[in-house]
Amino acid sequence: MAKGKKLQFVWPKDGPKGRSGHRGFFGRLDNILTGRGPDVFLQRGGSREAIRPDLWGNWDSYHFQDYHFDELANHHVSRGTRRYDPHTRRYTDWAIPHDWFGNRIALNGNHNYPRFTAGEARQLLRQYRRTGQIDPEKMGKDWHHEGPRRFNYEHDWFWQNAHRVGENLREGFDPRSGINPNLRMHQNYPDDLDRWVRRELL
Repeated sequence: MAKGKKLQFVWPKDGPKGRSGHRGFFGRLDNILTGRGPDVFLQRGGSREAIRPDLWGNWDSYHFQDYHFDELANHHVSRGTRRYDPHTRRYTDWAIPHDWFGNRIALNGNHNYPRFTAGEARQLLRQYRRTGQIDPEKMGKDWHHEGPRRFNYEHDWFWQNAHRVGENLREGFDPRSGINPNLRMHQNYPDDLDRWVRRELL
């Protein structure tokens, strides 16, 4: 293979710089054995171009139909509509598999991401049909009074990157522009959840 054409394996880091955990040989080995962490990518040898969280998380195609179809056409790399959840550190199915037109971005003026997973949606709908209301404290250990525990400040950096394309499209910017630092990605108020569920799932 000619010089400059060699490829290298790249395993993106799923945490901000300086964050501890999931590092070193044993941390990476644990990721492999437990199926956690981002996918491994092939990149041109010597390249230092970062692989963005929206790309390694598969969220770049959540708002961009062309990206989605391009990936589906390549059966060797396609993850379909499974996308990364930084809380569980796994790829999963989501209640709303894509949002190419930005129809579900805003809730009462607040840009409330992330989305519910397919599993969370089933839990929520089961409780709603049974009782006519949503009580997140009866949903199990991964929930608290404001909703899923993963709706918190810790993962704001990830969701801001993951939904960069959708937010830029909504604002009329180039989808490849940087993130909107005003995008809030966590649960804002304890009484948001019922309205959020109605908007997302009902």
